Amino acid sequence: MLIFPSRPERRAFTLIELLVVIAIIAILIGLLLPAIQKVREAAARAKCQNNLKQLGLAFQSHHDSVGYLPTAGNGDTGNPPTDRRDWGWAYEILPFIEQMNTMNITNNTTIRDTIVPVYYCPSRRNAALYNGNAKSDYAGNGGTRVGSNSSDGSVVRARGAYNTYPQGQIKLAYISDGTSNTIMVGEKLINRPTMGGLGGVDWSDNESWAGPGYADGDIMRGCVNWGANLWRVPIPDTNVAVPLDNQLNYQFGSAHASGTQFVMVDGSVRSVRFSVSTATFMRACVRNDGLVFSSDDL
Repeated sequence: MLIFPSRPERRAFTLIELLVVIAIIAILIGLLLPAIQKVREAAARAKCQNNLKQLGLAFQSHHDSVGYLPTAGNGDTGNPPTDRRDWGWAYEILPFIEQMNTMNITNNTTIRDTIVPVYYCPSRRNAALYNGNAKSDYAGNGGTRVGSNSSDGSVVRARGAYNTYPQGQIKLAYISDGTSNTIMVGEKLINRPTMGGLGGVDWSDNESWAGPGYADGDIMRGCVNWGANLWRVPIPDTNVAVPLDNQLNYQFGSAHASGTQFVMVDGSVRSVRFSVSTATFMRACVRNDGLVFSSDDL
């Protein structure tokens, strides 16, 4: 007589055991998510740094090619201008960031709808159209007089179609405070107002990267004084209702948690803390004030 071994009795999870397993999985997910988010932000931040590095190299290549740094544009023919001689740095550097085909687009509407990936910070948004326009998350440094003459930063108002601003050709030799101590391009602050009748539109981010002109915050920022030597410093992206002429329109800022990233005139990329002093940041924006600061202060 054959005797077959009996099969072991199958035992199912009890409800308590199942709940314990679910709790352990939830804890593991809770521990992993912040780590994953940190890795993603670190990668996005590195990509943003690389974007700025490319912009810095493009500025220097422009200087080597035409003899002066890219400009803030002019706006003599309107805002946005129709004469490309009045357009600013984001258009002028296209040949030096492998975007010559974009520069050669003949239709102004089409070029303003053309996405240039290097102009987007991945920590903030994807490279896409917003409100019908291709954007830039980076702005030139207009120093203390952005929106008027833009004359003491590294990116100044262009001569333009009517040659109304002949000083607008800045050579590296004019950066008397030192190319490693002067900001050239940085991340711009984005404000997403939801109140005050603005309809969720940031009026300093409502146009394309292509040709908004020297007086527009879409491609120009700085450290404009808002009274009693309180210079505008970088702040995190925000969401407040503001009037159209609010100080936020020309302020640097970022979507990063640790600070705002800049490329200096010498091509080096630095992160500036949100807690930087107003005096130190002003000195980093002005190219020729003779005021010194330590890089550790940024």
